[in-house]
Amino acid sequence: MTSSRNKIYPFLGLLTAGTLLVSGSVFAQEKPRSLFPVQKPAASAKPDEPLIPSSSTIQTDGEKQSIERGAGKGTLVIQSLGGLDAASIGTLGVANGGFGAGMWRGTAPERVVTLLKFLPTASHSPQAQDLARRLLLTAAAIPQGLENPTKLVQLRLDKLQAAGRVPDASALLAQLPPAVLNAELAKTRANLQLLQDQNAEACKQVPAEKRRSNDNFWTKLEVFCHVVDGNFERAELGATLLEEGQEDDGAFFTLFDRLAGGKSELAAGETLITPLHFAMMRQGGLAVPYELASKAGYDILWALATDKTAEKNARLLAAFASLDAGSIGPTLSRQLITEEAFEEAVESGIGQIAALYRALAAEKDPERKIGILQNLWAAGTANGTYFPAAKLSLPALEMIPATPQDEGFDLDALRLFLAEGDITNAQNWERQARRGALRGTNEEREAARKRITRVDAYMLVSGAPGIARWNAANFDLMAFADNSNLDKGANAGFLLTVLEEFGETVPDSLWSQALNLGQVPRSSFSNLVIEKNMTLASEAGRMGETVALALTVLGTDGPSAVATSTLATVLSSLKRVGLEEEARLLALEAAVLRDL
Repeated sequence: MTSSRNKIYPFLGLLTAGTLLVSGSVFAQEKPRSLFPVQKPAASAKPDEPLIPSSSTIQTDGEKQSIERGAGKGTLVIQSLGGLDAASIGTLGVANGGFGAGMWRGTAPERVVTLLKFLPTASHSPQAQDLARRLLLTAAAIPQGLENPTKLVQLRLDKLQAAGRVPDASALLAQLPPAVLNAELAKTRANLQLLQDQNAEACKQVPAEKRRSNDNFWTKLEVFCHVVDGNFERAELGATLLEEGQEDDGAFFTLFDRLAGGKSELAAGETLITPLHFAMMRQGGLAVPYELASKAGYDILWALATDKTAEKNARLLAAFASLDAGSIGPTLSRQLITEEAFEEAVESGIGQIAALYRALAAEKDPERKIGILQNLWAAGTANGTYFPAAKLSLPALEMIPATPQDEGFDLDALRLFLAEGDITNAQNWERQARRGALRGTNEEREAARKRITRVDAYMLVSGAPGIARWNAANFDLMAFADNSNLDKGANAGFLLTVLEEFGETVPDSLWSQALNLGQVPRSSFSNLVIEKNMTLASEAGRMGETVALALTVLGTDGPSAVATSTLATVLSSLKRVGLEEEARLLALEAAVLRDL
């Protein structure tokens, strides 16, 4: 297993950008047609609880909201949190995953805006994805002084949309009272509706928004709405006025021509499609290649994955990329694979994973299932998508009893169940690993004992109740030694660091042994300025600020890619603000990807 990530999936080239144009009505219900020219060879890709605060509780800037909190034994402090204005809306409260109404207490209002601007658009870390979603959706009062509350709401919506969390963004936007919907927020609502194939709802906004805004977006949307209604005369008039006004959206005019029966072609390598472009392509039954969607962003990938009229291979690529980003669960990818997406033999990438998943679903023999599972996880690891591949396989893994299996499978199963929060199955595999040390030859029992040390390490990092207990005097660091791979020595240091962060006592002798295993500097990320500010924020109890800075320093690749010292600072900071469980999950995730 590796902690590196391929920035470009090797399977991107599987979908050709150029295929033959198919004639016929653009509204015909048929296989999506490509909008790109033929590439000629040269000569010789749980429902939320009630939303809080509701729009009825939003106050004006002059009103104040106070909450009570304990500030020491026998004392009560009343602290003003500012007005519950538009910036305070959210879909999550403490009862359903939110960080609490006071998560921004003590953070300067304009700093909240800065922190969210720094927030990574999307992460490949499942736990970082969860933290970011909760941060952006929590209903929380903003301390007084925020110059433009709707600016903060817009920023939260932009971050959610950019991460492909289209339904979440729509739910958040729905909490705003109509009086605060400015032109930019109205445009965001229309884009979210277009992504969800809610064209009629988007079109309803056009008359009012055209009256108050001179943004050509509304004129272009109006043209599209006329096409949807079959009123081509008015659509052509609108398109003509846009062209005469020197509108430079070439993709829009190309797509309008195609919807009107023309044969214009998009330049695949130069086009960055928008939600309106996507809606126009879907309306005309035109194929949206995966490469085009992935270049546009996770919101377009979400729309492609959920578009039931789109080509299956493109949908699966988009669904799997969205699974990797956390915006879509594994069910859709499983469904598309079952429906024979990528049914042709492919030796790498999603094609290989799809073939292995189908083989896994068809296999009845438990022993052969285990072999397929291991190959599927290895394919995900090689592709930098271990967690998405593992999530696909989870139902099959749950059907395999915790009995003696091939060497190492007990460890693989245990850490995957821990990462998924399935403590019961993890405990079963922990017991199985221990039973394995009592059977076989001396060599087999010795290998099993080393595996138990690693099993214990995962259990201790996760904090899950089990048999494992920390005993520094008997802990065998040699289980992490590998003369052929000195990077393994760094895993010993990683483990000792994490255990110390979670309150275990690590004697100097173990640190010395870790050095003796061999230490090779890792290529990893850190930022001392962010780390220092994160530490200060956590020491002051500023929850939202701590989470935002933790996500920023972890970046898009998550906890496995940062320096061990940086991860330690993240873990200790999250613990200080009461997020120990989340800290443990981040540490566990790093342990899995580092193959602890």
